[in-house]
Amino acid sequence: MKLFFKYFLVLSVLVTPLPLTSMEKDEAAREKLLMLLSGEWVTRGVYAATELGIADHLLDGPKTVKELSLLTETDELSLKRLLKMLVGFGLFAEENEGLFINSDLSLLLAKKHPESLYSLSLFFGEEIHEAWDAIVPSLKLNTPAFEITHQKPVFTYFKENPLRAALFQDAMKQKSQAVIQSSIASYDFKKFHTIYDIGGGYGQFMIALLNDNPNLKGMIFELPEVIEILKIRSPLLESPRCELVAGNFFESIPEGGDAYLLKSVLHDWEEEKSEKILAKCYEAMTEKSRLLIIETILLPKDRSRYANCMDMQMMMITGGKERTGEAFKEMLEKAGFQIVDIYPTATEFSIIEAKKKR
Repeated sequence: MKLFFKYFLVLSVLVTPLPLTSMEKDEAAREKLLMLLSGEWVTRGVYAATELGIADHLLDGPKTVKELSLLTETDELSLKRLLKMLVGFGLFAEENEGLFINSDLSLLLAKKHPESLYSLSLFFGEEIHEAWDAIVPSLKLNTPAFEITHQKPVFTYFKENPLRAALFQDAMKQKSQAVIQSSIASYDFKKFHTIYDIGGGYGQFMIALLNDNPNLKGMIFELPEVIEILKIRSPLLESPRCELVAGNFFESIPEGGDAYLLKSVLHDWEEEKSEKILAKCYEAMTEKSRLLIIETILLPKDRSRYANCMDMQMMMITGGKERTGEAFKEMLEKAGFQIVDIYPTATEFSIIEAKKKR
């Protein structure tokens, strides 16, 4: 036994890593900072790959740089350098020298992939990218960077530019696919007879709910211009099971729902306007109705790395914010609600169920 402990102590000394020297710590910090500083180059590379449709070109198998350059009308050597950089971050893979295939990451940039993020990549790489150039003025003026860059609030911009609004809606639809499926798996929506999706966009959540529950009736409540596009894009959606209602959630919200769904709505707005939306929900709801808020909840320290990035994104684009659980509780109580429960999902989103205070 003594021999065993002696052996264990010697082995512990051999495998225990030595503390980093001051120079090694400086080198590690420098390398980490350099990677952060080069992050924009990578995201611009992702955008370029998306715009060129490289992931789609690789869906039927590996291709050489020469083949890809001909398909994308780009310079062969320049394209190879772009792909080499992206391969280093797991986007695409190089089977042999100059022969590239899709990776799990790059597949998500293909238009035809069932969980494609193609439109989201384009959306982030265009107007959103331009807006972030104004981050310093935004911080000094407490004004969304998008508004500084484009000289108008983001939703006014979309109203005046329907093609860009369509890209935005497609981007949000793609980003929401996994969130919707994980939400349905994490919460019992079948206990409701009617669900009203407030600010429901192009209806992807409502479509999923209706498909999952044949006894459900629903409503999508959206701005008039969104409802017009929705009727064209999904002509069969409006039916005895689903109403499409135009309106403004700052003015009024339809009565009669068992559940009122707010997915990725409140984070678009600062406190005053978020409270106004909640007040309109309160007016429309009965004592038995439920309010379902599906949002990212900020967690302590580095447990919210992505959520903190999204919080900055909302500040830069809409002037809104992500919130902690305590912030949601305070805002809901101020509007006359109490939280029933919070349901985490497999994604970064959680479902907050609330009801009117008795």
